[in-house]
Amino acid sequence: MKKALVFIIPIFLLSIISCQMDSNDTSRSYTIITATKDIRVRAFRFAELYRDSDTEYEWGGQTPVRAAIKIDCSGLVVMCYKYALVDTKYLLIENDMSSAYIYEHASELIVSPEQGDLIFMGEENSDKVTHIAIFDREEAGEIYFIDSTDNGTVNGVTERHYPTDSKKFKAFGIMKIKY
Repeated sequence: MKKALVFIIPIFLLSIISCQMDSNDTSRSYTIITATKDIRVRAFRFAELYRDSDTEYEWGGQTPVRAAIKIDCSGLVVMCYKYALVDTKYLLIENDMSSAYIYEHASELIVSPEQGDLIFMGEENSDKVTHIAIFDREEAGEIYFIDSTDNGTVNGVTERHYPTDSKKFKAFGIMKIKY
């Protein structure tokens, strides 16, 4: 028994020290960039999968693509980008983000969005960002996007559109990622 303890105790101590070293390692740094065009288009394709699935809006939801999907607007964006980053060297800045957090910390604001970019929205009479969607296209004076909402008429992930001059649009952005 003593021989076993002599072997186990050093391994146990070594594992504690190495865990502490990892948790205190602040030397690891990431480079933050905006998502490439390829990643943004891949994220949009996953948004289409959610749209074509039987989804329900659920505040705080981030269900992966599978049966009984419940997801909110920021959860949709986060999950689409997580899927888009699979098999790449990139990661999301955070794995759980609200629309306001993405607006303030995890996106680069732009003027002319492309498919897969972000649309930040809110109430018409406010500057506050409370909703996020994935941009599809601008056509005939309308901006088309995929989002998750429960507004009494729509519940789940759908493609919707508003006039380009809608006061609901607060900004457009490109998701920031790290490697």
